[in-house]
Amino acid sequence: MSDGVCGSCGSSLPAGFPGATVTCVCGARATHSLAPSAGRARAPSAAPGGPYRAPSAMAADPLDITCPYCGNTCSATLRVCPSCDVRFESVRCASCYTLQPPGTFSCGRCRRPLELEAALDVTDAPCPRCTSPLEAAGGAGEWVDARLHECPRCGGMFVPRDALADILCRAEQGGPLAALPERGIGALEQVRYIPCPLCRSSMNRMNFGKVSGVIVDVCRAHGTWFDGGELTRVVAFAASGGLGRTREREERERKEREEHARSSFVPPPAALPLQRLRRDAERIEQWRSFLGALFSW
Repeated sequence: MSDGVCGSCGSSLPAGFPGATVTCVCGARATHSLAPSAGRARAPSAAPGGPYRAPSAMAADPLDITCPYCGNTCSATLRVCPSCDVRFESVRCASCYTLQPPGTFSCGRCRRPLELEAALDVTDAPCPRCTSPLEAAGGAGEWVDARLHECPRCGGMFVPRDALADILCRAEQGGPLAALPERGIGALEQVRYIPCPLCRSSMNRMNFGKVSGVIVDVCRAHGTWFDGGELTRVVAFAASGGLGRTREREERERKEREEHARSSFVPPPAALPLQRLRRDAERIEQWRSFLGALFSW
């Protein structure tokens, strides 16, 4: 086993996956260690030509997963390690929609027992963020568009309208959830409008519920796209009485619009007395008669 250094000549070995056998410049062969060495960074460096992609910098989360293959610390929103492409046997909680590490029996976020999860099938709908094929639970029969689509590589989820209404209703009935870390799977480089994975039309960005602080992408015809971890934040918003706060905001905005309309209202000129209107009509008719005689109208 090697720690990245040739045991024969002391030179650095070529890059390779843990467990891979490589050949040094001196001709000696060595096998990379299967576990990260003490004192070394958990995430392998993204050297040019190396097999790893640079992982996104993320805040600590108690539900984060340590990849059993490369040792990289991965976001709890992902099903696939972004460094070595190993798939985790994670289970998504049916109540708060967080992914739980392999081997757990109850949700670490909402404490509810985990249920058996249907196998995910690859679909022909691309992820609007990373273009990877989205996955969805099978067995939905003819209601294919009613399924939740998720991206195992970036953690995003596309939820149809009717399914989202059902999720939020159940969340409201279930009660408040534990506080969530304020982070996603990594900062986006720039704000951009992404296409709906079903119809490919550009989706609108909006603050979910106007007061939640979660900016989502909405296709009015098909559903809502949530980046990694955002669906759980929206579920927590609904569970803590978010619908009531949204209605209060809408009522306040309605009153403000009415007050603005009253303050900017300019009354029309006062109605002229009926007698004056009749006199003016008679006078106009006299002028018409005069003009008719003058110009032979």
